[in-house]
Amino acid sequence: MHSNSQISAIEELNKLAQTNRQSVVIEGPSGSGKSYLGHQYANMLGVEDFITVVPKVSEVKEALDSTSVLGTKVLLMIENLDLGVAAASYALLKTLEEPTPNVYIVITCRNLLGIPDTIISRSAVVNVSPPTNQDIDNFGMEKDRLKFNNVSSRLVWQCVRSFTDAESVLSMTNSQIEYYESLSEVCQFKENVSNLVWKIGHYSDNSDCNLELAIRSIMELMHNPFITRCGIECIRDLNKGRIAQHAVLSRFVFNAKYCE
Repeated sequence: MHSNSQISAIEELNKLAQTNRQSVVIEGPSGSGKSYLGHQYANMLGVEDFITVVPKVSEVKEALDSTSVLGTKVLLMIENLDLGVAAASYALLKTLEEPTPNVYIVITCRNLLGIPDTIISRSAVVNVSPPTNQDIDNFGMEKDRLKFNNVSSRLVWQCVRSFTDAESVLSMTNSQIEYYESLSEVCQFKENVSNLVWKIGHYSDNSDCNLELAIRSIMELMHNPFITRCGIECIRDLNKGRIAQHAVLSRFVFNAKYCE
């Protein structure tokens, strides 16, 4: 089922499929369904062979080499190319300049500015909006209605901003869902930074939590403009993927404890 936020992108992809466009860039925020749209484009083209590729030079080159000799149609989806090294983008250029008839390429990214102009100029660009709260609720009900009914009124679901977040919450145990509500205990930030970083970053069984949801939960619990601003900056860094999660959380805790 397409969400309301994806309707415009679906319509654009359908038009591109009718013209047999071989290279498409899908831009949108994390968890907006870009990979889902890539699969939909393959369906529109009637392509059954679908390969997902991470933005690494070796992976991109291997995928291009192996598919160029095939006689059947194949769609390669390079996910989050803007988060990969620049060389991964340049590995695509020759194929985009001289496309192989049977190979279709879908590139997903969070920000077009992270992709070379030479890639963009050789591709059709399709933008997808972030999902609305109603889109997310509909997704939850379709995915697992019983679990959605159990979590929809809980704090962690109020912090969901994407389909990826929603899938994460729907797969959580009851104790993990309760963990986000227990973060009210650390919101005074009275312990030392290292202890707070550990408590915020881990469930009771010491496994890693969903850090973005943990930061949003603290923002919701505190309703403090300064904490909210710090949280938004840290979530932005988490989405860029350039800074280690532990470092991002340490900065958030330090600012919350000492810099208000």
